[in-house]
Amino acid sequence: MKKLFYLTLLGMIVSVASFGQVLPIEGIAGCCAGSGGELIDSTSGGTWSSSNPAVGTVSSFGYVTGISAGVTTISYIVGTAYATLSYTVSPAPAAVTGPTSVCVGSTITLSDITPGGTWTAVDPSYATISSTGVVTGIAAITTAQVDYSTGVGCSVYYNFAVNATPTPAAITGSTSVCLGSTITLADVTTGGVWSSSTPTIATVSTSGVVTGLSTGTTTISYTMTGVCGTASAVHTVTVTSTVSAGTISGPTTVVAGSNITLTDGVTGGTWTSSNTAVATVGASTGIVHGVAAGSATITYTVTGCGGTATATYAITVTAAPPVNIISGNVLFSSALDSTNPIKVWLIVYNPSTLLLTAVDSFTTSTGGTSAYYQFTTSAVTDSYRVKAAYFPATFSSTGYIPTYYPSDFYWHDATAFYHVDPTTDGGRDITMAYGTVTSGPGFIGGNVTTGANKGTTTYAPAVNMLVLLKNASGSVIQQTYTNSTGAYSFSSLPTGTYSVHPEDINYFTTDYSGIILTSTSASFSSANFAQHTVSKTILPATTGVQNITSSVSSVTAFPNPTTGKLNIQWTETTNEKATISISDVTGREVYTSALNMTQGNGLSQIDLSGLTNGTYLISVKSATISYNNKIELAH
Repeated sequence: MKKLFYLTLLGMIVSVASFGQVLPIEGIAGCCAGSGGELIDSTSGGTWSSSNPAVGTVSSFGYVTGISAGVTTISYIVGTAYATLSYTVSPAPAAVTGPTSVCVGSTITLSDITPGGTWTAVDPSYATISSTGVVTGIAAITTAQVDYSTGVGCSVYYNFAVNATPTPAAITGSTSVCLGSTITLADVTTGGVWSSSTPTIATVSTSGVVTGLSTGTTTISYTMTGVCGTASAVHTVTVTSTVSAGTISGPTTVVAGSNITLTDGVTGGTWTSSNTAVATVGASTGIVHGVAAGSATITYTVTGCGGTATATYAITVTAAPPVNIISGNVLFSSALDSTNPIKVWLIVYNPSTLLLTAVDSFTTSTGGTSAYYQFTTSAVTDSYRVKAAYFPATFSSTGYIPTYYPSDFYWHDATAFYHVDPTTDGGRDITMAYGTVTSGPGFIGGNVTTGANKGTTTYAPAVNMLVLLKNASGSVIQQTYTNSTGAYSFSSLPTGTYSVHPEDINYFTTDYSGIILTSTSASFSSANFAQHTVSKTILPATTGVQNITSSVSSVTAFPNPTTGKLNIQWTETTNEKATISISDVTGREVYTSALNMTQGNGLSQIDLSGLTNGTYLISVKSATISYNNKIELAH
């Protein structure tokens, strides 16, 4: 018995709790008299009521019917709890009255006998409407629409037309007619009427045929009429008994390779040039094209009443200014992603610093296999090198390797060319090489430090330096860049023999050579380098040198181009005697000298200022070195 009592009491508590709060009423809080809308409440079991049924009634399931304009309170009651909603019933608007059309730029007034409403233009780009019902035509349209609203759900629409004054196009045809003859005028706009201001001088037919009756001038009109007014296009016609070529006007000079346009007030004539080797002219257009420097007479000939007439015009063709350009194409073996940039640098030798320096750059892209580059204002008279690099969104060591013109990886081997300002120096094409895609267990890594020769005991990492990997035949197969600690690495390498070459402009590199990867020893991580900032060399670091199996003897000549003083820099494993020989392009030896190269790093200078400007071949030979290269001499 007690158990039953407790269950009954619990049920009463739950029942009271469930009626302690009613959720808010949802729905549109208004309608138009004579219409209605449904309200809902998510609390079940309640009863709907209206405080003023004369304004609006509500059904047992929450549907409100608007009876007359006013405000009533809709209630939803569950037990002793309830929710309310203030509900507005608006008067239904009567039909809108007023004109059914308006002209563009004009106004009409619309009205509605139901007071208190709001006017709205459905599309104001065609017509606007004020708060008092004044409509202004904006643009022509067959059906424009406005809305008159007295409240929520209480609207009436009104349609009307927006008309524009018809506008004819320009009249085409001759501006003169011979006495007793006819010409035909035309207008592409249909529906117009032709008329002549002075019919005793010339008449015009319904089809635009003008007949000259007496000498003089008349105005021919083409008029269109619409509900919003009339508009006309006019054309002046002169009736004459003699022919006239009028007067030529336009520029008197033209640059060779360019165009100018001459005009004449008389239509229907023909243009000719007295000297087509200097200038040509379009027979019907009057467009003069400059061919070469000189003078020519342009003639305009008109045939008409009683014969022909001519007008002449003297023009001068000036020589085109010389064009100063260094240009070429960057060539790729496969099509590129057009969203990725290609950058080309213009590099010149600075005699004050004895260094090569980029003086300009050109950024472009291509969705194909070639990209055009061009330098203009920066291309002063001097010797140049150009270098290109491709920057894909994701770097790949087996991607396109930065390359100098025409196809060199190393700055000191790049072909220098002499450019004279102002001339066009084209065809400096750069053929980009692509790194070999490899697969294997091998790994080669190391680091590059910089600051050697500065008298310090600690060196800084060489950051973002290009490092090239070469195979046993000396071909570059991959590239990478040192990171923020100066470290670099190559992976997925097949077994074989490799060498590593850090490349930095103005620095002479001795390769880390003789790195052998085998199936049992496939990793080499100590190919380290030191960048010497005074001697401008990059040499294998002491650690790991025992792994270098080939000679590290090397030599290079710089600067190239040179103004006369040429530096010979070497790295020798022993003291050696060398011979320096310089020949012109025909093979004739023009300079020779002996050179004692001491063990280690050394530098000597020779003077070529007695030679004329041009390209020469230099050879430096010793027991351990055979160096050959081209040099440019430009005083």
